[in-house]
Parts: sequence; C-alpha cells; structure tokens
Amino acid sequence: MTRFRSPSDLPPGDRTRLGHLLLALADNKRLLGIRYSDWILGAPSVEAGIACSAMSQDEWGHGRIVYSMLKDFDHDPRQLEFLREADGYLNSEVVDSEAPTWPDLIALNLLWDTALSVQFDVLAEGSYEPLHHKSRKLLQEERYHFDHAVGWSERLMTGSGGEAALAGACGAIWNSCIRWFGESDDPLISPLADLGLVPRPRVTRARWLARVGPVAGLLGLAVESGEVESDEEGQWVGAPELHWEGWSASRRRRQDGGPDEDSLARVRGDRNRVLVADA
Repeated sequence: MTRFRSPSDLPPGDRTRLGHLLLALADNKRLLGIRYSDWILGAPSVEAGIACSAMSQDEWGHGRIVYSMLKDFDHDPRQLEFLREADGYLNSEVVDSEAPTWPDLIALNLLWDTALSVQFDVLAEGSYEPLHHKSRKLLQEERYHFDHAVGWSERLMTGSGGEAALAGACGAIWNSCIRWFGESDDPLISPLADLGLVPRPRVTRARWLARVGPVAGLLGLAVESGEVESDEEGQWVGAPELHWEGWSASRRRRQDGGPDEDSLARVRGDRNRVLVADA
C-alpha cells in the first residue's frame, strides 16, 4: 500500500476529499463538545457534571487539532472556526441542538461519540501518515468517553423508566449515526478507500456496530431498527438496506439544516470574540 506523508503526495481530487472528511470530523468534534458542555451544570450528579466538562474539553481540543491540520489542505483555519454560517458546517444533525434530556446525552455519548472515534480509528490505520500519531493520541482520550457511555447506559437500564428513555433516545439518532459512514458507492469515501486512506463504508460501519452492538442489543435496538443484524458468529453487521432518504454525502448529514442559532454563536465565540484583538 502506498504511504502518503503530506497532502501534496495525494492526487488533487483525493486531497480535497480527505480535507473534506477532516473538516466534517472537526465540525462534529466542536459541536459535540458544545453538547457535553450543555450538561456541565445539569447532570444528575456533581461527578457526572465534571465528566461532561472533561469530555467537552477533550472534544474541543480534538476539533482544534484537526482544524489546524486543514491549512495544509488549502483551508483557512480561522475562517473555518469563526466565520462560517450554519449551512457551511458539516456536522451531523444529531448535534445541531442541545440534548433535551440526560438519556439523550448518553445516547450521543454512546452512539455518536463512538462513530467519530471509529472514523479516527480507521484513519490511524490508513495510508495517510500525518494522521497516525494525532489519531492515536486522540483515541487514548476517547476510551474514557466510551467507558462513561457504557457505565451510564447500564445505570439507566437499572433505573425506573431509564431503559425506555435511553432506548428511545438511541433509536432517535440511530439512523443518523449508521449513515455517517456512507453508502457503498459513497462519492467521498469510496475514492479515499481506493487509496487505502480509509476502509470501505461497510467495513467501518461494521466496526462501529461491533463496538456499540452489545449495549444496543440490551436496549432492543437490533430488533426495532431493522437496520442491523448478527452474523453466524454473533458479530454485529450492517443489514443490506439502510434508509438514505434526505442524506447528503457532501455534508455528511441530512440535507437540510445546521447548528441552531445559539449553538452557532457559541461554537464561533460570537459574544466575546470581538474583545480579542487577534480573533
């Protein structure tokens, strides 16, 4: 497999595609950090609030690292971080607005945070070498996020009404998460897979399903969604037919929408950025 040591080693079209994928990851990291921060003071316990604070800082740090990498892909990091409107963001609809309940946040923690981690996981194994070290360091911090999600999922499943609430929250974002990895002929991912930068969408999706499947199965999502199944060895795999109505491969999300007004102002730092001379 050919190894690529810098963006200039990549064919122009694939350099643009990889930059686009990295921008989608950075935007999702930034918005997920906002979603965790929403619950710093509203979590069920002081310890849970502290965990939200730590995970929020992790996500913002990860996003900042990826934004800074994009200058090598002909992007202006300052413009990306501070000057875009909502329809210019490539984040999933699952982080457009605040998670309304604690089970909704844990669903994001379990399913969406893990989807992003799996995408970095495969990038760390791919043929673009500058991502190897950065992804592995990032993934070390993400292990705690998954442990937090599993721990709280188990806790909610033992409480009164918690299991139903978490199942509903996971079900609401399930299709958005499973679509993130793209269709079999995804115009962004498939050319990158040809170069060994990432695997085929079904391979990455299967890795995500293997990670979240045990918890999802306890919640009954395997039956209710109709979008996952177990193979002969009990491994979670993607079912042949997924729902792609309204999916935008270029925005990596549902076609319409973007971060809500409050989230956009916070993610750009609109309120106080004017006070900083070099912002």
